[in-house]
Amino acid sequence: MSQEIGPVPLSIAITADGWDYLEKLERNIEKRTQAFVAMSFSEDLKSTWEGPIYRAIKKAGYKPYRVDAEPHTDRIDAKIISEIKNSRFVVADVTDQKRGVYFEAGYAIGMGLPVLWCVRKDDLDKVHFDTRQYNHIVWETAEDLETRLYDFICAITGKGKEA
Repeated sequence: MSQEIGPVPLSIAITADGWDYLEKLERNIEKRTQAFVAMSFSEDLKSTWEGPIYRAIKKAGYKPYRVDAEPHTDRIDAKIISEIKNSRFVVADVTDQKRGVYFEAGYAIGMGLPVLWCVRKDDLDKVHFDTRQYNHIVWETAEDLETRLYDFICAITGKGKEA
């Protein structure tokens, strides 16, 4: 880009290293404290969100966020994308096989965010074949999910400072 500052013409070019630097500044992933949770909103999984998933994320030092957890007037798709961009990682529980969960996890992967996949054992055989190559936390009890999710968070992203 060429621009004049006073009587002196100025030419500026951003190098590949410069673009990498700017991209890292924009993403600033290491400083994010939010964990986006993508899962079914079904009534039978509400206690899974409020219990083991929420507690595991908090215990690991991050702020759990689920898009339906607080009122907003935004378009739901824009809100989801915005909150995924504001997150350090995504927990995707594919129990009930909701397409939105797969979309949100795929978007996070495209953004370069870690996705921690979870599924209740009795739903494991229904997991979409495109995600079978990812390590899933296969859980049966709330205690099992909480312990294993906490361990995964600490191993994949490190312990946070939010708590």
